[in-house]
Amino acid sequence: MLYSEKELHKLAYQLVNTEMTGIIMMNRLSESVFKAGSLQQQQLFHRQLAAALAESPGLTEGLLERVSGLLGWGMDEYDYSHIIPYHIQEALHEQLRETEVNRAWKEMEAEEKHGTMLNRAAIRLLKSDSEKVPFWIRLIPGLLTLLAQQANRLGYYFPEIVPRLNQPVLRFLSQPRAALSWQGIFLLVFWALVFNAVIPLSGINTTVSAIAVLTVMFYLYINDAVMLGLQSRPQWVKWFLFTEFIFSLMAIQLFFGGLFFAAIVTMPASGHGGVALVMLLAILVLSMVFWAAWPQGIPFIRRPGKVMSRIFASPWKLMEWMDFSWFSVIWALLCLAVFVLTGVALLKLFA
Repeated sequence: MLYSEKELHKLAYQLVNTEMTGIIMMNRLSESVFKAGSLQQQQLFHRQLAAALAESPGLTEGLLERVSGLLGWGMDEYDYSHIIPYHIQEALHEQLRETEVNRAWKEMEAEEKHGTMLNRAAIRLLKSDSEKVPFWIRLIPGLLTLLAQQANRLGYYFPEIVPRLNQPVLRFLSQPRAALSWQGIFLLVFWALVFNAVIPLSGINTTVSAIAVLTVMFYLYINDAVMLGLQSRPQWVKWFLFTEFIFSLMAIQLFFGGLFFAAIVTMPASGHGGVALVMLLAILVLSMVFWAAWPQGIPFIRRPGKVMSRIFASPWKLMEWMDFSWFSVIWALLCLAVFVLTGVALLKLFA
């Protein structure tokens, strides 16, 4: 007897847990089998070692490829079933998959201990056994988004892990939810600064000021909140979308139309000089902004509202596009100045 079944399982264990020692043992054993064993014994050695590896927790693809290369299994070929039968190949793949899933779970546990505060909170919620989803997860900016990203990633790459996760949390994440976000906080502060400067400079009355503030708040917050609240009432959604469509057309006409009108009336009658050049440049920029803000791939009835939402959310989107670098802060301040000047011009025009 060239080797026993116990020795083969010990070899598989060494390969998985102490690879270099296992490789040395494997080379010695395979050399003795190939020298003293018959062709049938050699074939049996390949199959039995592969079967032993398929029963070894922690088997990795790198190790399996190395063993295959040293023993000539030809795993990189289209068909190597003449060396390793299909049922053993399937068992090997199942063991590799189990290793990947266990590694992903261990990475979650490590992130739970050593990750950022937000990551730790997200993973603890996903792993908890609580039957209720705590309300406070809506109040931590970015937590709900991170939770959804983690759950979607695990569900896509490691569906085997999903049954281990908190099912009430997963059901909660399957529906759109309103929650605090850094985008919402930033835009709230940004537009508070804009109106804090615009309203005194424009000298408009309280009614016009309130309408302007409510319009911005509607497109940044109220619109989405209403759509979430009306999910279970499709008939009301239709009426709301129609109303929003008409209102948004008016908002576009007042916003872009007002700015175009202000640029045109400011332009000298002669059409020459520095002021005329600045106004022509402003008209060009406005046209480009409208073109960039006009959405594609969504129902037409939602496009006017989306234009206004993109305009009012553009300071954050610009910083996001610049990966929140220090340079993006300069552009945010520039946006602040532009919106202040624009707001003053529009409110004076319509006052």
